[in-house]
Amino acid sequence: MNLIDEINAEIKELKNGSQVILNTEAQENVKSPLQITHKPVPKRGRGRPPIVGDVKFIELWNQATEEGRDLREVAKDLGIAPASASVRASLLRKKGKALKQFRRGRRKKI
Repeated sequence: MNLIDEINAEIKELKNGSQVILNTEAQENVKSPLQITHKPVPKRGRGRPPIVGDVKFIELWNQATEEGRDLREVAKDLGIAPASASVRASLLRKKGKALKQFRRGRRKKI
C-alpha cells in the first residue's frame, strides 16, 4: 500500500465519522479535525473603516466646542474633510451619542 492509498483510506474513514490514528512520529502535535477550534471573526461593517475611532472623535469634538474652535480646525486635527466630520457628528448624534453643536453663523472679525 503506497502513501496515496493510505491517505485515501484515512479520508474515507474521516468521512464515515471514525477517528483515524496517524502513523507519524509526531502524533502529539497533529490535531484531529475534532480538536481544531476556530475563533469567530466579527463581521466587518459596511464601507471604509474610520480613520479615528468614535470615542476619540467625540472627545475632540466636544473639546473643540468648549474652546470655541470651528469645524475646519477639528477636521484638520482629525485628518479628515470638514464635510466628513460634520456628517459623522450628525450620524453619531442620531445614534444617541452626546455631541455638542458648534455655534451657528459666521464668526465675527476682530
